[in-house]
Amino acid sequence: MTHKVKTLKEAVAPVTFLNCIFCMGIFEIPANRPRFLLSAVYVVSMLTGYFFVLYQGIVIFKRKFGYTYVLFYFVLTINVMVAILAIILFWRKSENVHNLIKRCSMADVTIEALGIKREYQKIFRQNIYLIIFWIAGMILLIFMYSIWMYRDIEIIQACYVNMCFCIPIMINSIVDTTFITFLKCIQRKFRNINILLNNIVQCANKSNVFKIPAEQDKTCIATIRAQYKNQKDKILHLIQTLRHLHLESTKIARQINKTYCMQLLLELAVHFAIVTATCYSLYISLSGLNHNFTVTNDKIIAMFVWGCIYSSKIIIVNDICTRVSEEAYKTGEIVQSFEGSGLDNDMREEIHQFTQQIVLQSLNFTAAGFFTINNSFTGKFFATVTTYVVILIQMDTPT
Repeated sequence: MTHKVKTLKEAVAPVTFLNCIFCMGIFEIPANRPRFLLSAVYVVSMLTGYFFVLYQGIVIFKRKFGYTYVLFYFVLTINVMVAILAIILFWRKSENVHNLIKRCSMADVTIEALGIKREYQKIFRQNIYLIIFWIAGMILLIFMYSIWMYRDIEIIQACYVNMCFCIPIMINSIVDTTFITFLKCIQRKFRNINILLNNIVQCANKSNVFKIPAEQDKTCIATIRAQYKNQKDKILHLIQTLRHLHLESTKIARQINKTYCMQLLLELAVHFAIVTATCYSLYISLSGLNHNFTVTNDKIIAMFVWGCIYSSKIIIVNDICTRVSEEAYKTGEIVQSFEGSGLDNDMREEIHQFTQQIVLQSLNFTAAGFFTINNSFTGKFFATVTTYVVILIQMDTPT
């Protein structure tokens, strides 16, 4: 018998538990009983253990390779710094995550009252699949790092170096995974709002409910006006409810962005550094410009996979932000599809307010205000990577 998921908190539990494992969550034992002291002790213990592993891993790597792979020391340093900052930022904003789940749950209650059931079981399954996908990606990443060292370093030493490199990468990738999880919840809310609003528009346009009754038939004019007012008030109330729900969903999305904006900015810096370093290393390996060391085919494949993994993370995050913004903007298009010739003043005013709200409260995601995160940023990101790779190549080419 499958477990019945009744709340949004349970639906996102796989992701929040993963955050707890990697020092960015608060353990609850039993459920809904947060253990702050236990979580703090766990974080301190894990960080202490990791810095020991980090020291051992750097010593082993330096002893074997020296400073041959200087770019990878640079990438490791950035990854570790960003991972530590991600943990610190979570503990500063831990209450925000709880409030996000609470506000999303309240919005779901309103949507269910309007006729669309909460699909927490489906969200739970999607999050399980997301975690499986994340685990597969991390296993692939660890395997690629192992390819670098299996010929040069003993197994135990390779484990130290692997943990040294991969743990901060895992922590940073969990930030992306959590951000995507919350955004998908908001996207579902906007989609449900649009479904409800579209049904209202079709019903109103088909029944001409907002057309002012004609005065010719004096015998039944009172009955017609009573029915007209009753139907109009119901639909106006539904539209007003959806307008407030849309505004609340927009505010929740902005709070999600505000909670994770600094982590996103740091993550993008990490992705930029790794993709640039990987592309540059691939170029000098394939072109034969570097005569200090030989890169085998398996290492070239490993670098190519690293570049693909980090590039895909950029593409996925930008795409989900774009789709949520488009779903929020789509509401305005649906609102304006009411038949204008058949609207009375009350309805025109409500449509005007709804449209103005969407225009003035437009939803865009940013990295701490430095730039907008959307699909157009994907092109700019890779264009910048290409520019810096060319600069590095020109600096490395003898004149």
